[in-house]
Amino acid sequence: MSENNSRYKGLQADLVKDSNGRDVPALPPAPRGQETLRGYHKRRDRERIDQLAYVYLKDSCAFHRIADVNGAILPDALTEAVETAIPEKVR
Repeated sequence: MSENNSRYKGLQADLVKDSNGRDVPALPPAPRGQETLRGYHKRRDRERIDQLAYVYLKDSCAFHRIADVNGAILPDALTEAVETAIPEKVR
């Protein structure tokens, strides 16, 4: 169900009832990674977190790692940050 580099890989979906009473699969929250700080990036106007993930981590889908190292539950919480912590690239 998940990509090989997904933080949801290996998590089991549970069945939950939706508002219409149907059973639908739902994944539990993904575990937070133990990130090592690489440094800080001074944000420019309109820079997105997925763009930073591509520049520093070579994977735009790894934006969640930047959110984790910054203590943000939702990546959108970083949109107003002046400086953004950047994790080390995984080898």
